Amino acid sequence: MQMTGGQALAQSLKIEGIDTLFALPGIQLDYLFDAIWEERAHYRVHHTRHEQATAYMADGYARATGRIGTFVVVPGPGVLNASAALSTAYACSSPVLCVTGQIDSAQIDKGRGALHEINDQPGLLSHLTKRSERAMRPEEIPAMVRRAAESLQTGRARPASIEVPPDVLGTVADVTLLEPESWDRSALHRADPDLLEQAAKILGQAERPLICAGGGVLSADAWEEVAELARMLEAPVLMTPNGRGILSDRDYRAHSGRTATVELVPNADAILVIGTRFVLAANMGAGATKVNGRVVQADIDPEEVGRNVTPEVGLVGDARYTASELLKRVPKYNRARASRETELRALRTGHEAALARTPWQQEMANAIRDVLPEDGILVSESTQVGYYVQGGGFPIYQPRTMFTSGYQGTLGYGFATALGVQVGSPGRKVVSINGDGGFMYNVQELSTQAQQNIPLVTIVFNDGMFGNVRRIQEQRYNGHGMGTELNNPDFARVAESFGVAGFKAKTGDDLRKVLREAFDLNGPALIEVTQPPTPTLPGMAPMQPLPPRPTLNL
Repeated sequence: MQMTGGQALAQSLKIEGIDTLFALPGIQLDYLFDAIWEERAHYRVHHTRHEQATAYMADGYARATGRIGTFVVVPGPGVLNASAALSTAYACSSPVLCVTGQIDSAQIDKGRGALHEINDQPGLLSHLTKRSERAMRPEEIPAMVRRAAESLQTGRARPASIEVPPDVLGTVADVTLLEPESWDRSALHRADPDLLEQAAKILGQAERPLICAGGGVLSADAWEEVAELARMLEAPVLMTPNGRGILSDRDYRAHSGRTATVELVPNADAILVIGTRFVLAANMGAGATKVNGRVVQADIDPEEVGRNVTPEVGLVGDARYTASELLKRVPKYNRARASRETELRALRTGHEAALARTPWQQEMANAIRDVLPEDGILVSESTQVGYYVQGGGFPIYQPRTMFTSGYQGTLGYGFATALGVQVGSPGRKVVSINGDGGFMYNVQELSTQAQQNIPLVTIVFNDGMFGNVRRIQEQRYNGHGMGTELNNPDFARVAESFGVAGFKAKTGDDLRKVLREAFDLNGPALIEVTQPPTPTLPGMAPMQPLPPRPTLNL
């Protein structure tokens, strides 16, 4: 039927099952937003105050739901503003779709200075996405959207981007919409059966097997299969920060953090590496962990198999299918093993003792854990309590209930991402933890939270500086600190000025009390917590001052 390119795009997104958009309108997108308005009974549109927040919210929504998280921004500066969030979604293998405009098609790549023009926008986005594509006619839009949706739901989940010039969005043409389609990752991505048999034999015959599991297990909804495999092998499961929740931390086999890593990895005679880059074994100098056992690596991305360690058997396929097949094949080789509960609980006790060397972080984390329900979600950040949490100091009981910025370590990602997590998790309690420095990256989204009544509880730890950077400067650079002091507002009052309930706390008991009060509101809330100077976290290598630098006589 005849429709504009904007209508074709809105209808195609709808066909792919997308009903939630995080978006900021702009002149190159007017025809698209007019088409979305026509479908306002279908779409929920969450507009933000900055493009970075649209992409972060889409990422949070995608990780919480497992569905495509979609954001819409103008080209050029809008895309560039969103790029930090795209890089985070890329690092964390998150299915995020970037929908953007362009300048008029006749002006593209001419360098004439059209509004929002940047050179080779698809090429730029190709470095942050799995697929980057442009449609130049309305008729091309349905197939372009279908290809993007397929890339997001098959293979390794990573962002995709699509763009349409404004004149194409406004052009009327005969467009054929596609029929809905779904993809079964397990059916599409199956590891080689002979290699599965070899892997089962290695794992079944091992005396001290270990499973190292990451975010790919959660992406594949494979946590039940991995947990059953751990029980079958009597194997501890070492979870990466992005894999926390694969096993409940009530299970003695569940482990995370540096203490467990340096004990479990070298002493395992067989290791199943599944859904993780296994970066801990990469050749990274003194920080690398020695791998002595036979390695079976399973990943849906063939480029990851063998990247950081050379496996004896490499299994390319969906984690759920792979784990299910191993469950079928291991029993014929499996040896009898004594329970490792006493040993593994002692390892956990040692880890907890190490964490106790930073009592303030422990006090704050324990206060949050005491109040947050088991199905509640914690969104971490690049801040001291966040590092403590990611290091295994915060028990996680269910899958998809803790999120990090992965290897990007993107300062300031947490608050906006948590807003998207909350949108995707109505009825569940979500807590965002932030340092004072990182929180200010997206402080304007308090307006978004209040206007859209997003019941997230945000905690801001305030020490008046980029504390971790300052600690490094003082310890490693002979106290030559600079650029780290912060001029902070009264965060609780700032929140209230936007219409978000503001609270303050100093101690763990204070935090427990006000966090309960904030949850009882069932509305937007922020808690400001006074933070002492930053100590070194357990497991971090002691920092020695650098050798004296040369004296310059210029």
